[in-house]
Amino acid sequence: MSTFIKKNWFICLLVAALACVSAYVIYDENHGKLKGKKIDGHDIVYSVSDQNYTAADFYDQLSSFTGTSPIGQLFVKSICQNIETTDEMKTTAAAQAQSIITSYSSQYPTNYKQLLDTALMSAGYSGYDELETYLTDYLKQNQILREYCEAHFDELQIRSISYILIKFEDEPTPEGEPSKIEEISLHEVDASLEHGESFEDVAKQYSQDTSTAPNGGLLGTIDNRVSNLDSAFLKAALELKEGEVSDWVYSENFGYFRIKNNASTPETLDAFVNKDNLDGTYTDPYSTLFSENDTTLAGTAIWLKAEEFGYDLNGNEDLEAQIKSYLGV
Repeated sequence: MSTFIKKNWFICLLVAALACVSAYVIYDENHGKLKGKKIDGHDIVYSVSDQNYTAADFYDQLSSFTGTSPIGQLFVKSICQNIETTDEMKTTAAAQAQSIITSYSSQYPTNYKQLLDTALMSAGYSGYDELETYLTDYLKQNQILREYCEAHFDELQIRSISYILIKFEDEPTPEGEPSKIEEISLHEVDASLEHGESFEDVAKQYSQDTSTAPNGGLLGTIDNRVSNLDSAFLKAALELKEGEVSDWVYSENFGYFRIKNNASTPETLDAFVNKDNLDGTYTDPYSTLFSENDTTLAGTAIWLKAEEFGYDLNGNEDLEAQIKSYLGV
């Protein structure tokens, strides 16, 4: 594939963004006449009141108006445009769009289009009419992330994790020794697991984490770059073999954990996440990973996809730095 982010092509997308957010209208009085025109070797991308602007001029202006967000949004959008739109994506996006419109029109009957316009424009789209395009691009981003996760599965130590938490009764002891009440709770969990009760059922009954206990202690999919987990918990979780349950893991921040590795291969992860989907629906096994637990993963995957496509910012290091900042790379 030829280089897909050529300087002028990318800047044209930025021109469209500026048209939505700037306080004045950019118009090209020499439409059709500027092709190939240059100033000091730099391509002219637009003109205003007989003043010609190069890509560098425009970039500086856009940054002063809006910062990095539209630049990053349009960079991601441009990558999505280079991913094939499948029939399945079209069908899914159309169904999602209809569901969103139905929901919005029910809740906000007089101004739902305006609200959707605002939301979509803030995400770098022209408005209501691009709802399906936005949803299709979102599906493409998920595809990029799935491909990245599958290609780097072992390197990232991806796995599905569940846990049982017994919280501190009061303040943790310096030695990490449980209190008498904590010890009773730990013993009840141990006894139930030894008697053959499932980890899921024991978590529902005894785990003191109200956010995960109703779901059998399920945390979701994690990797070794997760930054929002207790360090002792993460270390123990990554050391477990598939199907293995840890001994009690002491966390000075929370209490005592028993952790289970539900799945740690692409095949078993997919099967575990979709085991209860009896109606034939499919759940992306990586969705909780990149939406909740490793939020830096999306930016990394998209940046590498751009490199794979052969992006070209023509040596603009500042633009590259701002895009990387937006992506969190």
